[in-house]
Amino acid sequence: MRHALTALAFALPLHALAQGPVTVGAMSGTLEGVEVSYVIADGEDIATEWQETDEGIEVSLTAYPSDSPMDDVNELTITFTAETASRTPQMLAGEVALNREGETLTATDEAIDLNLESLEVSGDSLLLIGNILVTLGEGEENVSIVAQGAMTLSANIQATIIRAGNSDSSSDQ
Repeated sequence: MRHALTALAFALPLHALAQGPVTVGAMSGTLEGVEVSYVIADGEDIATEWQETDEGIEVSLTAYPSDSPMDDVNELTITFTAETASRTPQMLAGEVALNREGETLTATDEAIDLNLESLEVSGDSLLLIGNILVTLGEGEENVSIVAQGAMTLSANIQATIIRAGNSDSSSDQ
């Protein structure tokens, strides 16, 4: 719980003052067995947000390697819809895209294992804590772990995300 409060306290004041991209979370884990870390960003042209839907909550995360510039060349996007009616939120549908070395690797639904430890709404903020295991490959179909060229991303995720429609209020001046 302490981590959750720290993430919330860190992200909200920075977001309110932001004019450019702001770090609202972090991911750390491995990509093909090599340690990686990403910053989850929010800003005017960055699609990190959440919204309520008939099925539950739809979340979009945009992340960049922590040791690289925040640009499309290195972008990792995660979008999912989570059912929130039970005590343990479950992913209903998801998409992941990783831009790396000039190519885009993707994963959908069955190629994504998302374990949500916490998905808590507080006003316009959504606290997300969990871990993800994704098998990425070329094309837009589900990728099996034995597919040629498939890559595995395994990471812990922690972020505080602002509701869709409220994330660009500081840039409307």
